[in-house]
Amino acid sequence: MGVLAYLVAYYAACGRYLFPAAVYGAGLGLLALNRVLPPGAVFGPLPVDVSWVTFYFPFAFAALVLYAATFAKGFWARVFSVFLMALAIALGHFFMTYAGHLWRALVPALGLAPVFPEPQDTPLYILLYEMWKIVHQRPLRRQNL
Repeated sequence: MGVLAYLVAYYAACGRYLFPAAVYGAGLGLLALNRVLPPGAVFGPLPVDVSWVTFYFPFAFAALVLYAATFAKGFWARVFSVFLMALAIALGHFFMTYAGHLWRALVPALGLAPVFPEPQDTPLYILLYEMWKIVHQRPLRRQNL
């Protein structure tokens, strides 16, 4: 659910709340369902440990990436917007990997992750979302799409 949380937070920072919150809320509901009715109780013994989120994640991720099309008008502009969002996610992955290691070397963890975000990592998240805005939205504004 980590990358879904990043995408939902990015869209919220852009003023888009309803659809991302619904997608993320459904994922949280499935996490709760794992406590009550895990997939093993439905399908019987499974060779690997899976959760309902394992089945949900690919569809939720695709929906949130395709949601980037709402930032543009016209078919090709929407395709371009989705491409830019995918590019921003890829660049953000490298940023969080390399800057995160450097950041963690300088700023110790509190031990809250992965259950809760580490509050001292806020500057990393702000830089990530600003980078996503630059990669995803600036080219769209230049073309008035």
